[in-house]
Amino acid sequence: MNSYAPHDLYENLLKSIADPFFVIAEDGTYLDAFGGSERKLYDDAASLKGRNIHDFMEAEFAQFFMEQVCRALTLGSIHCFEYQLQTDSVEGIPKNGPGGKQWFEARLYPLENLYEGKRAVTALILNISERKCLQQRLRELSYQDSLTKVFNRRYFFERLSEQLELYTQDRISLAIMVLDIDQFKDINDTYGHFSGDHILKQVVQVLEQFITPDITLARFGGDEFIFSVERLPFDEVMRSAECVRAAIEREKFVFAEHTIPVTVSIGVSQVTQFDTDTASIVSRADKALYLAKTQGRNRVVRM
Repeated sequence: MNSYAPHDLYENLLKSIADPFFVIAEDGTYLDAFGGSERKLYDDAASLKGRNIHDFMEAEFAQFFMEQVCRALTLGSIHCFEYQLQTDSVEGIPKNGPGGKQWFEARLYPLENLYEGKRAVTALILNISERKCLQQRLRELSYQDSLTKVFNRRYFFERLSEQLELYTQDRISLAIMVLDIDQFKDINDTYGHFSGDHILKQVVQVLEQFITPDITLARFGGDEFIFSVERLPFDEVMRSAECVRAAIEREKFVFAEHTIPVTVSIGVSQVTQFDTDTASIVSRADKALYLAKTQGRNRVVRM
């Protein structure tokens, strides 16, 4: 009865694992290659053994990866990092895996002793593309209003912080528009809460006609929506706000065969050099909205 020698057993075990496992010298030579048997996740990288990373990878990526190898050797401990790779760009290996851009996690660990006379690390490579897609989807959902599918308050304030920083650094103009549906409670009380949901969705359809790369729209809460507008002179921001107001007033809102008149009030505020936080900017626009309400609704007020 035949039996494996310990060395042969370990080698066969490494060859059979789904994820690729390499021994990489500090000069970039792949001294050994094992595993990577799962073709749904990886190309067959066994042919990399004996080759240098600079010979089969694009120069920028090869430099990046070797910087990580050097870091692991310097730290003397495990070093993990993530990267995205266009797998079709890897030269000289069979293209029998998933192909295209894939996300990977590398786990490098320095070997205590020389391997074939060279300082080296072991490198376990894990395809994490599916995890990345799931994370991105969860991130998008966490930033999305579940009813109207536009951004939510959480996303808006994160984005507004970035925009305020750009304004502080480069004086990129920035304005805030807060919009509220007039007498929305009466609509709900008269036609039912499903009518309110319908109105909110249709209002968003109108608002989305005004979205450009420099305009961010979010549901602020209840029947309030908020815009941030970059790179537009303030007089044009005011004209845009008036266009939004007029478009809502013209729109025909119908629910359960009832035509429902809908108007909005809008408060507008321009960011200035004295603004240091997002709350004060939004608060000023909200005060302008309050004035629009008290002055008769269905109007735009600036502050």
